[in-house]
Amino acid sequence: MKKVMLGLMVLFLVVGCASKGKGGISAPEWYLNPPQDPNYLFGAATSTSRDLQISLDKAKQDARLYVAEQIESHIQGLIKKFDEEVGRTEDSELLQQYTKVSKNVVDQTLIGSRVNKSKVKKEGEMYRAFVLMEVPLGKAREDLLRQLKGNDHLYTRFRASQSFKDLDEEIEKLREFKKEQGY
Repeated sequence: MKKVMLGLMVLFLVVGCASKGKGGISAPEWYLNPPQDPNYLFGAATSTSRDLQISLDKAKQDARLYVAEQIESHIQGLIKKFDEEVGRTEDSELLQQYTKVSKNVVDQTLIGSRVNKSKVKKEGEMYRAFVLMEVPLGKAREDLLRQLKGNDHLYTRFRASQSFKDLDEEIEKLREFKKEQGY
């Protein structure tokens, strides 16, 4: 019995010393502190799966999302707080409810995104992938300018087609008026 207890204590000690970081996960430094570079946007993510490739794919997707959020995010939020005191002075009961809801929508095309660094670890039956994605800012800026210029052209075309539609409607009204008047 003493040997079993001693063995369990040694096992707990070894497991306790081996774990690093939150929840016993040892993460690469570049994951915990992504690099800063004025020419790149970086996104670090981690994901797990029983399949090695799926863990990498999931982490890459999440890291791309983090990069896209740095470019543009549409955030909606709602906070509700409700306080109610029920009863008399000494016997009163304070009831409280707090609700917080938020939504983040991202719609961004990332040109030139690529894996800067990656690391995969085995955790029991699972694979944990750490991925650092990078997107060069030069290409992102060029793409944004191209989109803005493209949108101006599309918007101008739309406005022109809308104006012609309005003109056609006015001509049709004039024709109907002339027909009613016997012209």
